[in-house]
Amino acid sequence: MKKLEKLATLIPIHELEQSAQKQIYDNLALPFLEKLAIMPDCHAGYTLPIGGVALLNSVISPEYVGYDIGCGMCCITTDIPYKEILKNEKTNKKIFGKIYKMIPVGPNSRESNFFSFPEFRSSSGDKALNKKVKEKLIPQLGTLGGGNHFIELGCDSFGNFGVTIHSGSRNPGHSIAGYYMRQSKYEDKTLPRGFFHIGKRWGKMYLNDMNFALEYALENRKTMLYEILKVVGFSDHDINILLKDMINENHNHAVVQGDTNYVLHRKGATESLKGQLGVIPGNMRDGVYIVKGLGNDYYLNSSSHGAGRKGSRKWAKESISMDRFKKTMNGIVAKVHKDTLDESPDAYKNVDDVIKAQEGIVINVINHIKPIINVKG
Repeated sequence: MKKLEKLATLIPIHELEQSAQKQIYDNLALPFLEKLAIMPDCHAGYTLPIGGVALLNSVISPEYVGYDIGCGMCCITTDIPYKEILKNEKTNKKIFGKIYKMIPVGPNSRESNFFSFPEFRSSSGDKALNKKVKEKLIPQLGTLGGGNHFIELGCDSFGNFGVTIHSGSRNPGHSIAGYYMRQSKYEDKTLPRGFFHIGKRWGKMYLNDMNFALEYALENRKTMLYEILKVVGFSDHDINILLKDMINENHNHAVVQGDTNYVLHRKGATESLKGQLGVIPGNMRDGVYIVKGLGNDYYLNSSSHGAGRKGSRKWAKESISMDRFKKTMNGIVAKVHKDTLDESPDAYKNVDDVIKAQEGIVINVINHIKPIINVKG
């Protein structure tokens, strides 16, 4: 019972799959875990369930943050009626094609890049890691990736044009994460695998390199936003204004709490401080919800990062038909193909139920952008 006192959940635990439940109870047993908050999109992850928020005492975990450090959302809404930009199906398909041609998706990189980013020098001094990150740092700046990453252009609740991007730190972040996960097996024998003391050398080094990946992930999304806004006709001046007002939040990170030794980890969860704007996506059909945080300390000032998957990608490909996928995506310009079947709307939980489970508790919905164009890896 004492372990359960550390748990705050926005979804009944019995509704989760057994693997996610096991991860929750395994984490509650850790002596340095102060609190664990579970979001309504929760499902099994690596060690911390996706949709989990963990407050650790004096400990930081690269496994809790995960491989896609800084994965998150950037969203821009405008006061321009969407029909002035997304005029008709012919225009929308043309924009769709241009975005696919301009922005590499999946594992692809850019052959050349006029954007730049500061050089990476790992706090560990590891030359192999520096080389590995350097190889992809510029080529993958402004690239989408695959899986659940997306670009959406659509119509908000007020009939205006909006753009949302979901992407992360790509191969550079993955390389940093993998390096520290491997080191955690050997470097601190006083802790289980996957953890470092935040006040010691390896914890400090991971925090520094993780923060680099967070900045890279943000710049990656901003780079894509810039190019998309250029494609649909915005000037450099207008783009700079829009980028200043964009919503940005990432849902894979660790944050040291002020001057304390407490470290808050979010794995697939959105920071929702009082008044803070966030973005919660549903699926390829249902678009994204723009929300305002209510600052609920009990749930560690967090909300869901999406709708959450119903099952594995393999399950989705075996269970969902292409005919069903095509019907659910009617009217949206998108890559409706066997390669994206595992991202179809039926692969995800009902986003309205997920929003309902947290609205008025940790967030309030203030806008909803429905997709007209959806780009996937």
